[in-house]
Amino acid sequence: MRFIHTADWHLGRVFHNASLLEDQQHILDQLILTVEQRQPDALIVAGDVYDKAIPSEGAIRLLEDFIQQVGGALNVPLIMISGNHDSGARLSFASGLLAKASVHIVGKAELETRPIILTDEHGEVYFYPLPYLSPLAARSLYRDADIKTHQDVIRRQIDCINAEHPTDKRKVLIMHEFVGGAEESDSERQLTVGGASQIDAGILRDFDYVAMGHLHRPQATGGDHIRYSGSLLKYSFSEVHHHKGVTEVVLDGDGFAECLSVPLQPLRNMRIVRGRLEEIVQQARLDACSDDYICAELLDEGALYEPMRRLQEVYPNTLEIKYVVQSSPQGISGDKSFHELHKQDVTELFDEFYRHVCAEPLNDPQRQFVKTIVEQLEQTDH
Repeated sequence: MRFIHTADWHLGRVFHNASLLEDQQHILDQLILTVEQRQPDALIVAGDVYDKAIPSEGAIRLLEDFIQQVGGALNVPLIMISGNHDSGARLSFASGLLAKASVHIVGKAELETRPIILTDEHGEVYFYPLPYLSPLAARSLYRDADIKTHQDVIRRQIDCINAEHPTDKRKVLIMHEFVGGAEESDSERQLTVGGASQIDAGILRDFDYVAMGHLHRPQATGGDHIRYSGSLLKYSFSEVHHHKGVTEVVLDGDGFAECLSVPLQPLRNMRIVRGRLEEIVQQARLDACSDDYICAELLDEGALYEPMRRLQEVYPNTLEIKYVVQSSPQGISGDKSFHELHKQDVTELFDEFYRHVCAEPLNDPQRQFVKTIVEQLEQTDH
């Protein structure tokens, strides 16, 4: 059996106030062409289909057109789960009707994980979709106060799968989580505030393949058969060296056989250019890819006159300027950058604020109260 694994489309993404819908349309058209040419037995989308819980009209239209092309015109079975950016209820609208056309959209977790069974010349393959489920939501679903971490959630779900799965059948797990040891990017939202978000790859090893979503860098972790396909596009300047695409997976009669990275070419690349303003402007006039999304790291000292306007005259999609300090006294950096704050645990951020205002740290009951409130607020996005 051959299937294509992809994830983290983030349809409707806005990056530095620039809509990426045109770029996403271009990359989805390439994916449709790839499916048509390679004729896989299935296509898996491992979460974060949309960028927001309430997607824009343009994002919804992109997904609708894609489903009509792949699940309809090409008649390729499609298995899709929700990620932490998605609203599971909204994503799975009309899923019962779509399943009759082999378009399986699993947006909300249930007590029992029902497999989607596909068949090849070696027999049946059981695909187990696990839509994103936070520890807070899992405690409510399973009525189990002992579920504290993402590891607890996944272990509980895998135990349920193993209790029902036929021992002689191949099985594929589809999930949206952070496996320990994998490499993050700046564009990924934290899965959990004030709690453990990583899971141990060891609890996944009994599956023939694990199709992961959440991390945007294509990579294997804990074994060749546990893989992140990565995002379809670069969604932060920390990803400029990533090679984006999809993963084609082959199962033989014994299970995982091999996988292949299939590259996709974006409408516009995302790049960092570095130098003095005048040097960058001069080089841009000879740049054949001047329409790319650009972050300019400027080495100039002193004030510059309208550097963004000047850069956008030659690089119209310049989105960010950074001033690179060559050296600083005592080697100490200034305030935390936005990305550093973005990646920091929200409870810790509140603790820093509380220390600043009250001159003392949060005590344990206060910290637990803040953690609970933030978890509840996080759930309102879904």
